[in-house]
Amino acid sequence: MEVNFWTAGIFAFIASAGFAVLFQAPKKSLVVSGFIGAIGWVIFLYCREELHTNSFYANFLGTVALALVSEFAARVFKEPVTIYVIPGIIPLVPGLGLYQGMRQIIDKSYDVGAVTALTAGTDAAAIALGMMFVTSIFRVIRISQESFLRDYK
Repeated sequence: MEVNFWTAGIFAFIASAGFAVLFQAPKKSLVVSGFIGAIGWVIFLYCREELHTNSFYANFLGTVALALVSEFAARVFKEPVTIYVIPGIIPLVPGLGLYQGMRQIIDKSYDVGAVTALTAGTDAAAIALGMMFVTSIFRVIRISQESFLRDYK
């Protein structure tokens, strides 16, 4: 199946910006939040469709990319990083997989439902790991800069 990355990016932009509005983010951050969500989603799709990685790695790489851009945007626009990263992960959240897994289990397709729900759970774990990875790196950098400046004042 051919994936149109432009269309996917546009819809991810709309979803991320829409959730930024829902979360009452500042108006000046809405466009940036939308772009960050589009970046994460397009990287996810590229990894899945073109590189043929499984959904765990695709979610991890998409989350790392959007978390990196969110950290830089937070510093450039002097806003908290959560304003950008939370709306940005919305397109990646495996809500449909969780819903389908629960529905299949309710319909007594236990094997298929368990696999579907477990895949959605590992995808959610990949998103959490990607955010923790980038946040940890930036926290270490910030702490080392602060200690360097404190030692040499």
